[in-house]
Amino acid sequence: MTPHLPATALFGDEFRRGRAYANWRPDGSGDWLLIYTAKGSGAIGTPRGSIFTRPGDILLYEPQAAQDYRTAPQGRGRWHLLWAHFLPRPAWHLWLQWPEIAPRTRLVHLRAAQRGPCEEALRRMIRATHRPGPVQIDLGMAALEEVILRGRAAQAEESDPASDPRIARAAAWLTDRFKEPFHLPTLARQSGLSVSRFSHLFRTRIGLTPGQFLERQRLSHAAHLLRLTSLTVGELAAECGYESAFYFTNRFRRHHGLSPTAFRQRAGGKRALNA
Repeated sequence: MTPHLPATALFGDEFRRGRAYANWRPDGSGDWLLIYTAKGSGAIGTPRGSIFTRPGDILLYEPQAAQDYRTAPQGRGRWHLLWAHFLPRPAWHLWLQWPEIAPRTRLVHLRAAQRGPCEEALRRMIRATHRPGPVQIDLGMAALEEVILRGRAAQAEESDPASDPRIARAAAWLTDRFKEPFHLPTLARQSGLSVSRFSHLFRTRIGLTPGQFLERQRLSHAAHLLRLTSLTVGELAAECGYESAFYFTNRFRRHHGLSPTAFRQRAGGKRALNA
């Protein structure tokens, strides 16, 4: 049996363990425990038998949940895990309603593209909890909150029957790079699909063509800039990925029903210095 002193708020670490590693707390730890599998595998004991984690799995024990976990023989008997004992903030409880694999024991799986950001956030959390200072625990909690939200997003994606990881990655790519030139064949190739198949799947899953989706991102960003900055229409067009201010104005008017200048005036935005 492994003793545990309940965390005051947050503590975590990163372990690389062999076959001898095991923990057994029949009454739980009195706080929440999150375990992320980076490499190898862990064997999670449940009333129905062992469940073996794989890279990208986030395991979550609620308080008083029996904790029975050890290095699994899979993965050459090695387990690379990042973990955190924590007391959640009130807003987190809704986000922590992941699928149960045993009483008070939950698990979500992150796809490969989601794991790097999650691992980076966990390492930021660990660094913060190991350093002294008046705001280190708060910084650690902020990083852990990102991990929990990523788990919640992964759960929502898995429960959506219309989800497709290739399309989700493409949509994320367009959202992150909306200022860059749009080239449909490149986007389709990155998704491992032909242009026609990619376009069909994207429209089916998202409800818009890739070009329409990209323009929504650009025009939404433009609306925010009109309200919050004093950029001229020409500067704003360039910030949103348009080479021509005239073309941008036409597209903005078609989407929002107002010219950029009229939109700014109605929204009470900042007056352009060079308008």
